[in-house]
Amino acid sequence: MKIQIKAVKKIEGPLVPIMPAFGADETLDLESTCKWVEWQIASGIRNFWTTYGTSHYMSLTDEEIYALNQAVAGVTQNRSVFIASTSFTWPVAKCLEFIHAARSWGVDVVKVQVDWRWNPNQDAVFDFYQRIALGTSLPLFAYTLAAPNVKGMNRRLLERIMTLPQFVGVKNDSGDFYEQCDYLRGVRLAGGSLNVMTGGSMASFLHNHQFGARAFATGVGTVFPKVAMRFYAALRMGRLATCARIVQECEEPFNDLYARISVSHWACFHTILMERGLFRSDQMRFPLLTAKPDDRKAIRNLMRWPALNA
Repeated sequence: MKIQIKAVKKIEGPLVPIMPAFGADETLDLESTCKWVEWQIASGIRNFWTTYGTSHYMSLTDEEIYALNQAVAGVTQNRSVFIASTSFTWPVAKCLEFIHAARSWGVDVVKVQVDWRWNPNQDAVFDFYQRIALGTSLPLFAYTLAAPNVKGMNRRLLERIMTLPQFVGVKNDSGDFYEQCDYLRGVRLAGGSLNVMTGGSMASFLHNHQFGARAFATGVGTVFPKVAMRFYAALRMGRLATCARIVQECEEPFNDLYARISVSHWACFHTILMERGLFRSDQMRFPLLTAKPDDRKAIRNLMRWPALNA
């Protein structure tokens, strides 16, 4: 089975996770979502993925997950790499159904997500991935998550996944630093080329690119894509002090803001995109909370920071 890997080689630099817009009545607003993706591409972003958290899969129906990924693929096709994602709970047959649909939409890669919060057996996860790999030639990403009382993918499983040619990458939500370095070391020792990406920050990529990381998901880039592009350009030129300054002046203020507002960072992003005129509403869907007036005031103040608008 020949794996279609042409687009995969382009997965480097900043990647923006797809965040769906909602109308004031909480309906999925695909028109605003696609308008935002167009703006991202015009800003230079060339990598996107859907994912459980930022793409709000926890509040979407299966039909909406399909519709979201299909709509985004219609925008990104032939202009950027799009990694569509399965839901946490789909069995093998449903994942393959989605993968086959994704191929028809023009998706480049599918990330097969596993709900690690149930601490699945490592052998069972490999069997799950192997059965899916045998059913498609479309490139695939694996997924791992670790948290208190959640173990995530061990090194042995990572090495076994590298024996499946369909798998070209893994999203690592286990940890941006020590855990990421361990996975990158595993890839190097095995002589593999797996693209290991964290949930992401510029700060962690500044560290991990030295150990083989080639791409990074960016939260700041979700709403200020030119910041992420400026950071990556400086990194490629070896201007590490400039990269550190961008982190300090642009990324760290967001972390400070999250501690002051009453809602999630995703709600913050929705409000910024509404203020920019890209989303028609900053409405969130349960169980996520929508920004309150005081939150919006703090968010607007952050948006005026000179470094973010340079």
